[in-house]
Amino acid sequence: MYELIRTTAYEPDPEAGPWSEQYRVIGFPDEWRTEFMDLYRRRWPRREQPVGLPVSKLNDLLRATAPGLVATGRGSGSSAEVPWFYASDEMPAELVAPLLASWVMTLPPGTGTDSEQTADHRTALERALALIDDHIPAWREQSVDLTAAELTPGGTARPDRRLYHLLPERIGARIAARPLRLNGVDLSFRVVTRDQGVELVSWPPRSYTRGKRTWRYSGLVTITLQTAPFARRFRVHVSYGIRRWATGEPVWLPEGRGATVLLDAPLPWPGIDSPRRRLTTNSLVYDRRLGMLAWNRQSLIGLLPELDVMRAYPKPSDLVARPVDWIEGLDGVAAAVVHSTAMGRHGVGVGIMPLERSLLDRWVEDALSPFFRRVPELKRAHRRSKPVLRPAADAKGQPEREAPSRARARARREALAAASEGGPLRIDVLWQTEETRDALVAALQEWLGLPGEEVAGHDDREWREEDLHVVVCTRPLQGLGAALEITRGPGRSRSQALAEAVRERGARMADRLGSPAESVGLAIVETLGPARFPAQDSDPKSALRIGCAAARRVSQFIVVPEDADGSVAVRAGSAVADGMRQLGAVVPPEQRLEEELADDLQYLALWYVRRQANGPTRWGGQELVALRIRPQDPVHPVRGWDDSRKEWLPYAQFLVTLAVDSGMAGAADLPRPRRSFLTDAERRDEAERRVRSLLFQVRDRPTLLLVNSGNLRGVWPGLNNGELARDTIGFHSDPPARAALHGDQLRMVLVRDANSREETPQWYAPGGTDEDTPGISAGLWSARDAGPDDRVFISTVGKPPSAGSVRRDLLKLVPDKDWPHGPAAKAWNPQALELTVLACLSEEALADSGRPGMRPDRPAVVAAAAHQLRFHDEYHPLSRPLPLHLAKLAEEYVLPLAPAPVPTAEQATV
Repeated sequence: MYELIRTTAYEPDPEAGPWSEQYRVIGFPDEWRTEFMDLYRRRWPRREQPVGLPVSKLNDLLRATAPGLVATGRGSGSSAEVPWFYASDEMPAELVAPLLASWVMTLPPGTGTDSEQTADHRTALERALALIDDHIPAWREQSVDLTAAELTPGGTARPDRRLYHLLPERIGARIAARPLRLNGVDLSFRVVTRDQGVELVSWPPRSYTRGKRTWRYSGLVTITLQTAPFARRFRVHVSYGIRRWATGEPVWLPEGRGATVLLDAPLPWPGIDSPRRRLTTNSLVYDRRLGMLAWNRQSLIGLLPELDVMRAYPKPSDLVARPVDWIEGLDGVAAAVVHSTAMGRHGVGVGIMPLERSLLDRWVEDALSPFFRRVPELKRAHRRSKPVLRPAADAKGQPEREAPSRARARARREALAAASEGGPLRIDVLWQTEETRDALVAALQEWLGLPGEEVAGHDDREWREEDLHVVVCTRPLQGLGAALEITRGPGRSRSQALAEAVRERGARMADRLGSPAESVGLAIVETLGPARFPAQDSDPKSALRIGCAAARRVSQFIVVPEDADGSVAVRAGSAVADGMRQLGAVVPPEQRLEEELADDLQYLALWYVRRQANGPTRWGGQELVALRIRPQDPVHPVRGWDDSRKEWLPYAQFLVTLAVDSGMAGAADLPRPRRSFLTDAERRDEAERRVRSLLFQVRDRPTLLLVNSGNLRGVWPGLNNGELARDTIGFHSDPPARAALHGDQLRMVLVRDANSREETPQWYAPGGTDEDTPGISAGLWSARDAGPDDRVFISTVGKPPSAGSVRRDLLKLVPDKDWPHGPAAKAWNPQALELTVLACLSEEALADSGRPGMRPDRPAVVAAAAHQLRFHDEYHPLSRPLPLHLAKLAEEYVLPLAPAPVPTAEQATV
């Protein structure tokens, strides 16, 4: 067992002092912005006007073609005082005008049929181009401290805002300047600018051949600037992985799907010979108007041919047809399509092993010295890593394991009986293949330990075992699994046409299942694989789920054998387990804490669902999911809060209500859709109102509130790191107040994962000596110098059984002779969760609330309670605590549909 872990995070070294860099900067003149906006708005004569210029494309152009450019500033398009870009002395000032002119040429609309209007656009363009030479901004010198930060009132470092884009760029360039040497091989890296931080991609890509196939891949290093709650220094997080490139000829893309392309091109300026340091990001999109792939408007490739007429740049059709040729480069230009799982199998596995991560991390640590140092290693904060778990049952036919198998089946039946109030539980199996039907019924019998019987040949089965009564009905799905038929009519948008098709299929599904039962049942539906629905939005899964909900069934899907990987029996077992979870037959196991928090402790988890217009139903919507778990409740221990009905509903009923209210609403006999909030302020005010109300609802007993700060802080700004203060809860309209005002037994833990912004660092266990191979280790961790009131912890889990056994010392970037197929291995990289005990019954909190005689909480014990919720008998280690896991899964049932079009007066009369 490892006693320490090391995170791939760095902080300014106070012994090194400030890291000051001198830049040449210019601003974006107000005269340019006014004239360019007038030109750009001509693209939308009959639509809502844009609020800003598409400066990101211009910035991409500058980064790709301007030698000496270090970084572009954010907010420069709205204020001339904000530096537009930061450059070194290598950047010739005379390059700004031609690059700007190339970008300005893309702003006005294309040539139309109205000659008078076209002439007006041409005049406006000429006026804008002339303005470039008339108002070239002056360069000025600016010194920036790359370690500058201030402390918030709560004690959290707040870095200078400029550092969020400047520091990752500077660090990325510093690291990329030093080749990585592994096993005698030097790897060079290029910088790729992201919305958050930068990536370093090893270039050129490496090859991996197995059999007759060759795949391409690169090493990937991601660098972002982050803060940690109550940490007095900000952090730089560095993560490591594999970037895989598409090499199938042609590259297969599902209809309507695009791809990301990284471009390697020389500088287009004659006489300027500068080393290539960057790759630029471009996007392939499916243009429905043209019926083919095209570069999106923000892609740089559309501008470069105008600057570099001597070279050929890839066209979408050619790139997709010959991806390997473009990876290797044609006439000095190279491009690579980023592989995604939608493109099919790739011979290179994802992730890297702990040893390789540690070698990359050592290379980064050397490059960051002396200005940054590694964040100190973490030690175990609690001696118990897991709660009380039942022994796993082995395969059938081993008598010595029969007792654990029976005990686990009995516990499952008890949990299911508690979730169904002891009444008959109806389970519908709607199948397309007899093989799947029989496997599902067998999996149900095995999962619940029900008496065995001949599976095939019976449509209905019934079991009574102790307090559990189960009725299983099997029937063919028939045409309900076919693709949706979406017909656009006059006066209807595509989202409205899709909504009509979904409602029609949902109503047919509800009829197929029959009259709704008194208690919520389960429907397990066998569907075709996603590849069988190439037409956009034709997959019927959302419609089937809404239809099941209308018939008071939660729903679980399983794919037909010919469209799925893995055995039918294994997949059927997973489908049954997931279905039981949706019925609410899952409660946290007994915890093993050094100190008991409370015998009647309940858990409250909040999760904010955001459905965008490009979601499964092509209609946006929001919903705050609140889940309450009372492990000791004999009936329905898992419940969700229905704000329209003002009551806690059993979990299965709650899921059904979410789908019916959001999807089928609009029919005369169903509830009306929930209110949609159009502005950020409205969404924030409504979410905070809901949170206040929920805290009031649970104040009658000890409560552990669990929220994911990255998920909820958009509508609850008080969860931002800069707003946090120990033992207080803040809302937008009020100053932070004592948590005890919301409940004298309230504890609150903020959970943060890496998400797309790399907010939590990667990690590995370094081992006791230099000879030990780094590995991974489950546990709750805190800083080695942490005091008793330390509030921030790291939660890690081990590998699940499905990860298999792979050597920890395996290298994938430069596989050695002893492991020739190392790149094919899949590496399991367990994500670290950051657990911040924002509120507990600390000595100070008890004194402030007039309860000095009570025994205070130890924050480590509160964090351990949240950490142990990641483990359960029926799950592999969870990516988040069980209450949050169940709350997030509820978003599968938030399926808003576009309202039906309002008929015109003429149509209504007809």
